[in-house]
Amino acid sequence: MMRSRVCHSSSVIRHSPFAGRRSSFAIRHSSFAISCVCFLALLTTALGQSYFNMRGLGQISPPADARIIGLGAPAALSYLNPGILVHLPKASFTGTTEAAGTLGSESGQNRFFGTVRPAGFHSAIPLPLNSRLLLGIDQRFNQDFDVWSESLPDTAYRYHVVGRGGIYALRAGLAKSLFGIASIGIEYNRLIGGSREDWKFELSEGHYVSTDTVELNYSGDALRIGASVQTNLFTLAAHYQPTIKLTAQSSRRVHGVIEDSINTYRLALPNAVALGASVKPLERLIFAAGLDYRPWSGLTVNDTAFQGNRDALRLCIGSRYLLGSIPLRLGFSYQPWYYSAAGNQAIIEHRLHLGTSIPIPKFGSLDIAAQISRRSAGQLTETAGSLVLSLAYHEAWLKRTRRWGY
Repeated sequence: MMRSRVCHSSSVIRHSPFAGRRSSFAIRHSSFAISCVCFLALLTTALGQSYFNMRGLGQISPPADARIIGLGAPAALSYLNPGILVHLPKASFTGTTEAAGTLGSESGQNRFFGTVRPAGFHSAIPLPLNSRLLLGIDQRFNQDFDVWSESLPDTAYRYHVVGRGGIYALRAGLAKSLFGIASIGIEYNRLIGGSREDWKFELSEGHYVSTDTVELNYSGDALRIGASVQTNLFTLAAHYQPTIKLTAQSSRRVHGVIEDSINTYRLALPNAVALGASVKPLERLIFAAGLDYRPWSGLTVNDTAFQGNRDALRLCIGSRYLLGSIPLRLGFSYQPWYYSAAGNQAIIEHRLHLGTSIPIPKFGSLDIAAQISRRSAGQLTETAGSLVLSLAYHEAWLKRTRRWGY
């Protein structure tokens, strides 16, 4: 059975399935737009990460691709879909870094903190017969948080709970292009990761009286299949992920002493589906939309149904406009989280997405995205944001064929 814990200052409960306390390129045409995007993005690094990450497996991470994030992050149109690559004449490599921050507020009290971390890596290499080899790594769940409690009425101390960690996917797959307008693909994911939570008990004078620590290790396997159809006017894409079998092993130290509390838990995460579409009504304008769904109410722990999660449905829309040779992206997304805050209150998130790309001659591009989101559950609210940078390399060392005249 899942158990729970309470952190009073942020009114957050985390129901843990694992442990009792686990918890010169035309700048003149676009300099103003790029400056606005960068300014808004840089503001987010002064804020911080999410207090709500104390629940379940943590916050679901978006696709590690700044181009797609700028459109609202439709997963079916991103590299998370192994069937998205219809045209790939050259090898492609993309590395993404994210600077994230959160400002939390409750009952007139505010705290903020932030992180900078690598978000993911993706590569696609052409193979014979119009096929592609897919390799990559990205984060699926983020478990970073930092929460203080109020002074408890019956004790002289309060809690300070710090969590760090996440679950990552090592990805390998194959994709096949069909008739120059469609693609299908299948991908194997090896899920690994770990987290550490420090529960510190602090006296009113500011001294810690003890620290309890919970450590977890995750492992599991997953498959993902996807497909897309792409023409000059529109794109339709979808991917599906069957049930994920995940194993978590926990250990707990109380007052620095290792207890006999090493436990292993088996989790079955429900299947997931993502749909995406885009349309090109004008030569320089594209509209995109996406839907991601996973029935989290079907989660089981040690083959027993867990009551308390919510089915997660994420919706997003976006657009891209070419200003000269510079793409400008704008998106919006709406997402109720799959778990609840204290008192079974739903966590609702609205997010604004901005993005652009800077071409790098004979290399590829630097893709930039900024996200500003508003999360709320009862009296606890967060203003969160992130700056996402993706460095995309497209193969430039193809063999040249010498011809007469040049």
